[in-house]
Amino acid sequence: MISVFFQSVFSFRSYHRLRALGPWRTGFFVFYLLLLGVLAFNIWFTVQLNKKLPVFLHAVPELTFEKGVLTAPEKALSVSIPGTDFTVVFDAKAKTPPSRQFFIDKHILFYMAGNKIYTVSVAGVQSQTLPPQLNAKVTPQLLEQYTPSIKSILQAAAFLGSFFALGLFFLFSFLLAASVVYMWSGWKRTPLPAGVVLRWAALLQGPALVLWMVNLFWGVPLFIFGLFILFMMYTQQIFNVMPEEKKR
Repeated sequence: MISVFFQSVFSFRSYHRLRALGPWRTGFFVFYLLLLGVLAFNIWFTVQLNKKLPVFLHAVPELTFEKGVLTAPEKALSVSIPGTDFTVVFDAKAKTPPSRQFFIDKHILFYMAGNKIYTVSVAGVQSQTLPPQLNAKVTPQLLEQYTPSIKSILQAAAFLGSFFALGLFFLFSFLLAASVVYMWSGWKRTPLPAGVVLRWAALLQGPALVLWMVNLFWGVPLFIFGLFILFMMYTQQIFNVMPEEKKR
């Protein structure tokens, strides 16, 4: 599969050789790309975690929990997550959960108030109740002692979450690539069987993964637009090197 990956990135002619790739091998190729993406993300996440988690934990204020309820600090405090625009908020006096728009406007990752931790989702604001037996005073010094355990929990969560996130990315990217291939086949007046359109869309996930990793490590402005342009460029070149017998 590593050979197919490099061919999909560096050789436009290989798309014509691989148009006969079977459905099982095509599916396995996409799954292979998913594993590469998960590996890249978790390497990046581990590096970021080692750099930024100690700074974040040191900035967390002293927290007091009584029977699973946050009782201190009495005034709402926000802590920035190093290297990002996101913050976390601790508010012992809040009576109602913040709105979804409030989360978005203030770039809040999670909001702790009373006996609940609030996070934002596509459906709105969801909450998780703190254990009622929680009675503790959490200080930066205590968090520093538990840093290895916190890292392990976050890494496990990131590992599981990366499969879901990468799966959604590849689904969107595959549909976008299939649309671009179908569009170019109409422009070039070269009808393609549905199987070839889908197979080329799957192979285009090779360069899509490379662009995604560049965005992950260094950043790509207007990433979705960049992905569309990438597919347009690759598909144009694929049709430009199409063998004569395929054009008839």
